[in-house]
Amino acid sequence: MIPPVVSQRTSTPALVGAGGRADKPVGVAGRAADPVDPGAWRDGLNRRLGSVRYQWRLVVVPGLVLWVVAAYVGAGAFHSADVAEYQQYAHAALASPLLHRFPNEYPAPALAVFLLPLLLPLAYPWAFAVVAGIALLVLLLSYETSGVPGMDREAARRLIVYLALGAVMVLTARYDIFAAAAAFWSVRAARQDRWSGAWTWSAVGFLLKVFPIALWPVLLIGEWRATGRVPLRRLWWMAGSMAVIVVLPALFAPSAIANVAHYYLHRPVEIGSLPASLSVLADRHGWHFNSAFHSLNIVSPITGFLATTFELCAAVGCGWVWWAQAKNRIPLEAACLTTLTLVVLGNKVLSVQYLIWLMPLWALYRVRISWALASVVNMFPFSFSVAASRLASVHPRQYVTTVALISVTRDLLIAVGTVLWLRHIRAAHEPQRPDKTWAPAEGRNRQAGVRSVARSTAPG
Repeated sequence: MIPPVVSQRTSTPALVGAGGRADKPVGVAGRAADPVDPGAWRDGLNRRLGSVRYQWRLVVVPGLVLWVVAAYVGAGAFHSADVAEYQQYAHAALASPLLHRFPNEYPAPALAVFLLPLLLPLAYPWAFAVVAGIALLVLLLSYETSGVPGMDREAARRLIVYLALGAVMVLTARYDIFAAAAAFWSVRAARQDRWSGAWTWSAVGFLLKVFPIALWPVLLIGEWRATGRVPLRRLWWMAGSMAVIVVLPALFAPSAIANVAHYYLHRPVEIGSLPASLSVLADRHGWHFNSAFHSLNIVSPITGFLATTFELCAAVGCGWVWWAQAKNRIPLEAACLTTLTLVVLGNKVLSVQYLIWLMPLWALYRVRISWALASVVNMFPFSFSVAASRLASVHPRQYVTTVALISVTRDLLIAVGTVLWLRHIRAAHEPQRPDKTWAPAEGRNRQAGVRSVARSTAPG
């Protein structure tokens, strides 16, 4: 059994930053404040306001510009069919009898996100954009206030770059930013050794979009290595999160208990996924497409086989990642990013907004050309779709083939970039090993000395 490594907290960060500035706010307080002390509340508020002022020019303003562009695109220029569906779900849930209709493709608790925009005196698309913008700004500001090395103002700026390049069309037109933020805050809390907070945020993300369930093995291993004991009580957190997804519809609409599982299992292979793209490019005459489940899907003799193969490969890859983390070959945040990347690339459904799941963790590292190019390519289908709609000469099969080529290019850029990044991370994180050129010789000399002493002290 692998001996756990007990981590020790770092000291409170100094006030002077990397550039010698003394106005940088401290992210982690040195002493837990009394929750009922008015002075503690004022101090906390002042720290947060100081953090906003510190990040105003380089993070807050660019984030607001990004949000304005995304809101105009999602709510103004292009009317998102997904946001219209969220609105339908919200109104259906409030119709009599109350809460007797839940989403088909999303977990029942995701309804809370769809209901929030109804509280604002705006048209639903703009209200949803406002709520998504608040989540975006809170996410951006949470980097600097973490007190964790690498989670700083520069990481928030890198996230803005990735989102601007690869998600501006869907940032306020899908609700993935909420689940992606919860997943990042789970990783952030784990890096701060706040394991209950990490599990809470991962549960929130799971209740919204399911995919943060892939982080649970990483959190189990991370907490075990940090505390020196297997966190068996976290199994209750997992069970409780799953129970909420089942119990909530069971109380109001029993027929909706298995909506998410039923929807995914019966859904065809979506055009953006690797199995679909490779089916189109490898079997040029054996495939056909259909529009169902709110997506363009590919059906061919080899699509099902490829989908199963990629899912199995992703599962094996996740197992290797968790083993490497348990052996202290890669750090926790790298294990989280690699796991989510395998989930995205191994899935039979890969919509353009799924890259939002990865970008908050991409931002923890320097900008990689492959990830930036993947982000740019991720937006190509929108431009091509607009062009194709104005060019009547584009044949449907030609359109599908082009989208498949764009998708496979994006996916390969993500895969290659992640492999190269992971090699660098492993090399940097690999524990120092003794130099084999001198250690054996030293051992032989020590053994020879012992034998000489033994001969000199032997009787006779």
